[in-house]
Amino acid sequence: MRITTPPPIGAVQTSQQPQRTDRPRSAFELPGAAKPETQTAGAGRPAVAAAGLETLLAVQGMQPDDRRERRRRAMSRGRQSLDLLDDLKLAMLSGEPMPSVLLKLRGLTAQHLEGTGDDGLDGLLAEIDLRAQVELAKREAAAKTG
Repeated sequence: MRITTPPPIGAVQTSQQPQRTDRPRSAFELPGAAKPETQTAGAGRPAVAAAGLETLLAVQGMQPDDRRERRRRAMSRGRQSLDLLDDLKLAMLSGEPMPSVLLKLRGLTAQHLEGTGDDGLDGLLAEIDLRAQVELAKREAAAKTG
């Protein structure tokens, strides 16, 4: 059995070449193992730059007219309309006039309803919008006669 000792701490091994710090390295390399062919320092960068450029263009290419975005906006508008109609109902039950709710509801119904691509959701939003317009027409008729 042969026992070998490690070299002294101050000893310098000259069999290895000094490693360049500007080349990419793997996390672990064995000292005597065959090294894979390395590319030049700039060879990997265009691929990374191209991937970054593609990502940037994809993010910039996302229009607000994206189907998910249209659906999100339509659902938000539907929730706002329902909340305002609920506020109007509470004001009517309490006997207090709420001109601010009427103004908000009028402004919301004045906006154009955009299609989301989902027929069920579009139909539901159209019904909510119609109900809001009916309530506004009722209030306007009551204000003219009263």
